Amino acid sequence: MKIHIYPDYKAMSQKAADLVHLEIGKKPNLLFCVASGGSPAGLYELMHQKHQKNPEFFNKIRMIKLDEWVGLPAGSEFSSEFDVQHKLLQKIEVTASRYTAFDDQTSDPKAECERIQAELKKSGPIDICILGIGQNGHIALNEPNSKLQLDCHVAALSERTLSSGMIEKVGIPLKEGMTMGLGAIMASKMVILLVTGKGKKEAFDQLMKREINPELPASMLWTHPNAYAIVDETSV
Repeated sequence: MKIHIYPDYKAMSQKAADLVHLEIGKKPNLLFCVASGGSPAGLYELMHQKHQKNPEFFNKIRMIKLDEWVGLPAGSEFSSEFDVQHKLLQKIEVTASRYTAFDDQTSDPKAECERIQAELKKSGPIDICILGIGQNGHIALNEPNSKLQLDCHVAALSERTLSSGMIEKVGIPLKEGMTMGLGAIMASKMVILLVTGKGKKEAFDQLMKREINPELPASMLWTHPNAYAIVDETSV
């Protein structure tokens, strides 16, 4: 994993956008794994600006959603679906035929994870996987554990994740999420881990020990042949 530290969020986001745009220029129909949350928002805004200048640049890109909460009401503004739609997909005009997502209203989360896993087998591997890092070192919703799962799965959310500010704002008790497993993430041709936001210093300090530890899922990225950790210095 290559570590790039930038002075602020804007510079971090620009580096990520440069990497993403370069890869899409080489392979316009690549498979992009889109993450929700604040960490990639700056990247997505720069992708939107690219689209405004060159409306055809993203017209072949394929997208797949990284994860989704279980138990939110239909139309919830806290869903990953709402987040990625409004921050990126609608802004760069990704059509439904080029987008695969966990259904946030599924009545059978386990079967939904199996469906996404089958779709990955058919249309993967992921070309670019965008990740944030949790305060406890989780990536996607792969939480710290003595054992980590390779396939898409229903994840029990840790107490640390549940106590994060974003979850507390939901107003509905959440216990689970659907997520890409470590297999799909590690099979991605490029991984971009964005390290930014409140409370990330502890996880980053642990990551920089360069030890592979399932209790710090992000540490698995040290073994990836083409992973970037792009760091907002003000957060660490």
